[in-house]
Amino acid sequence: MSKDVSPSEVTITKGQCCKLMDVGADALVKSGLPSKETQDVIEEEGAEIAKVLVADVRRRVEARLRAIEPHVLERLPFDPESFSGKGWEVDERVGNRTGGNLDAGQIVRMDYLREGETYITGDERLHRIKEAPGDIQLDAEDFLALWQEQGHATLRWLYDTKGITWLSFWGTVLRDSGSRGVLCLSRDDGGSWDWDYRWLGNDWVYYYPAGVLASNPRTE
Repeated sequence: MSKDVSPSEVTITKGQCCKLMDVGADALVKSGLPSKETQDVIEEEGAEIAKVLVADVRRRVEARLRAIEPHVLERLPFDPESFSGKGWEVDERVGNRTGGNLDAGQIVRMDYLREGETYITGDERLHRIKEAPGDIQLDAEDFLALWQEQGHATLRWLYDTKGITWLSFWGTVLRDSGSRGVLCLSRDDGGSWDWDYRWLGNDWVYYYPAGVLASNPRTE
């Protein structure tokens, strides 16, 4: 029987908290602390100690939830001129991306290289993407949802759980002054995320993957 790892829909009860109280009491008894002084601290500073304890428990619970619960974000409308500046426009929308939410737990990476290839041009990658309509490409609305999320929590979760450090968003091809490109997100060695464009005329290697939803994945 598989273990249920979905988040509980009810909050912790006082009865469940007694387990932590028992563990804490046992630890204090074994600590060898002096009785009177310890009792004084408990009576005078117990409320503050409890706040610190709850904060630590909350941090640990949230870390566990991040490891088992996919992050779901609301996709955000993308206007190329508002985001990138005058002259930018959507040149082409690729694929059949629909829906109002992005389930980050479904994101996989695909490089569209064939056996023996080390790189292809962006134009060739776009051609191959169009030959695989079952691959649901992430688009500019997905990009904006990830980029504008406070603290980049979902991007950090993608790195922690999937090792993702770079994504490109081929569902929306942009144009500026005749050049075509797609939006990208990348993580630096310090753990910070940044965005950029990458042009279709450039070479695309395996470590510049496209972000794809795994509703009908072929391979990552």
